[in-house]
Amino acid sequence: MTEFSVQVDQTFLDESLPELQAYLLSSELYWGLGCGVPRLTLGNILFALHRLEAAEPAEARETRQKVESMRGQWRVAWETKIARETESRLRLWTQFLQEQENDEQRSRAHYAAAVRERSILQLLLKELPDGSKQAALADLDRRLRARLLPGEFIWEALYQPVFPADEFWFLYGSL
Repeated sequence: MTEFSVQVDQTFLDESLPELQAYLLSSELYWGLGCGVPRLTLGNILFALHRLEAAEPAEARETRQKVESMRGQWRVAWETKIARETESRLRLWTQFLQEQENDEQRSRAHYAAAVRERSILQLLLKELPDGSKQAALADLDRRLRARLLPGEFIWEALYQPVFPADEFWFLYGSL
């Protein structure tokens, strides 16, 4: 996984925006960008924008307007990608939780990085028009809550204001 940083988020968004229309109209779910940034997905865009709001609010607003414009122009393609990515990330998160149950020590060490998937799922679910995946995620959340030890925010403090504990509870603790 690519390391979190304001610079990585900004570079990712700068590289993603010129590719966004082509990505939306393609059949690809994970679109390679190069430059040492994550692959282009709508979840990664939403995640980077969300994080950028904490570090560079003015830049985040400007970039969000560009993304919103593209979403409005290609609404059906946007919703299709959101649905596909939600399915993919639900599978990845399910796999992590299964591995955690089988190898608790290893998973515990990787939780802060792996929970990025759950954070992206939170943002993706807001984009789904029908809320169809809420039940599947609620089941996974029950499994996680059974093992989560409540505690401090697990990422850099800079990001805590945009990931409040009431919505992103899984970022406040460890396995």
